[in-house]
Amino acid sequence: MSSLALTESAFQGYVLGMDSSIAGDITGEISGEIVGESDEFRRTRLDIYRDAYRLRLIEVLGNDYPVLKSFTGDEGFETIATGYIAAHPSVFRNVRWFGAAIPAFLCEQPGHAGRPVLADLALFEWTLGLAFDSPDQHAVDFAEVAAVAPEAWSDLRFQAHASLHVLELGTNAVAIWKAIEGDEQDAMPEAVSEPVTWAIWRKELSPYFRSLAPDEAWALAAMRDGASFGEICEGLCDFVTEDVAALRAAQLLRGWVDEGWIARLELS
Repeated sequence: MSSLALTESAFQGYVLGMDSSIAGDITGEISGEIVGESDEFRRTRLDIYRDAYRLRLIEVLGNDYPVLKSFTGDEGFETIATGYIAAHPSVFRNVRWFGAAIPAFLCEQPGHAGRPVLADLALFEWTLGLAFDSPDQHAVDFAEVAAVAPEAWSDLRFQAHASLHVLELGTNAVAIWKAIEGDEQDAMPEAVSEPVTWAIWRKELSPYFRSLAPDEAWALAAMRDGASFGEICEGLCDFVTEDVAALRAAQLLRGWVDEGWIARLELS
């Protein structure tokens, strides 16, 4: 390896904190490349870059999770972000994706796992961003659905829109998000009696979300897994009586089309 490559590698190791021996004592190829009279002075100069790198990543995470940051406070969020940076060094060329594992991190870390509302809030915020960033895609309109021949309905299948995401949350994280977004920070975290399923999607240029009733949550999951309209009707019999299952399925489908959740109709 060339002298320049060694110096670059040592500098990167120090900035990223990957090599504790370099962080603790400036040695090797990088030592002679830093202007200064003492190791302490040279280390101080290097720390400017290392600290700036971490501060920038903390800033990025704060931009991705503004409500989580507001809910935990600046010091609390910095603790979360610092721990995350240490556990998940960035491997991305595009910093947009650096914070993707924050929800899992908050679930797994002993210091945060006892507060499930944090992971739920992070997951909700991140998914809003995913919906907003989703690729443009055609959304089926009602005229396309109405044009399907009656005999084809039983085998009719659907492709979900790329912006549609579905989450199951066990806390009132969404209520907290709405309260903080509305400058009404009085919502307190609490477990809900039953997990609530939420749909998140983009309509025009804004992300939207709403909760789903149990039968709709099941039907939407079945649709996304490739179930036909006939199979959805059959499955809904576990929630409603058989004589109204088809009507309920039709009502749900109409709502999905109106919201732009269907990208394509698939006929056998």
